[in-house]
Amino acid sequence: MRIISGSFKGKKILLPKDKLTRPLKDLTKESIFNIIKHSKLLNVELEQANILDLFSGIGSFGLECLSRGAATVTFLENYKEVLVVLKKNINNLKQENFSKLVEKDIFAENTLKSLNDKFDIIFMDP
Repeated sequence: MRIISGSFKGKKILLPKDKLTRPLKDLTKESIFNIIKHSKLLNVELEQANILDLFSGIGSFGLECLSRGAATVTFLENYKEVLVVLKKNINNLKQENFSKLVEKDIFAENTLKSLNDKFDIIFMDP
């Protein structure tokens, strides 16, 4: 698993040892970013965008956003074993200042309401 474009292109992303986590495949990731960049239906620019990455997993999508110029990413993840890997991936790319890690269950009452930020792109890949 790696970052596919931007300032961190080619950098490796650590994977958890469990079999439950299904990282976003490079081809899928590239397709999503092509849609964001080239779609006439979406009125959003990735550069300087504030991103919410729900069910963040190892951070593949959010870190790719930062690599491509996003201003900030809020990662929301609840699975403890994956959180350890997500934190390492953020630290390895030195993105602590541009990342906010929320360790909550998205289905818990008021989890989303507690995020007082405004987001340009919300990505959800359970």
